[in-house]
Amino acid sequence: MDSEHCASNEKGIGHRGGQRAGAGRKPIGVTRKLSLTLPPAYWEEIERHCGGRQDYAVSAFIRSIIEDYLQQADQL
Repeated sequence: MDSEHCASNEKGIGHRGGQRAGAGRKPIGVTRKLSLTLPPAYWEEIERHCGGRQDYAVSAFIRSIIEDYLQQADQL
């Protein structure tokens, strides 16, 4: 990167991105961090299910399992 480009970004000239009204992912709920211990075979199955689908994260997979369970149990 040349020094002119760096200098222009420091001054805000040519700066791209940043916060904009309405930009970004919309929240779907409250985030709580947790640690989940499962046997290796379970993790392998989860990763097999999510593998190859870059847009489907492990957290989304686990969330869908919980949502399905609670809907079936009439808890939602």
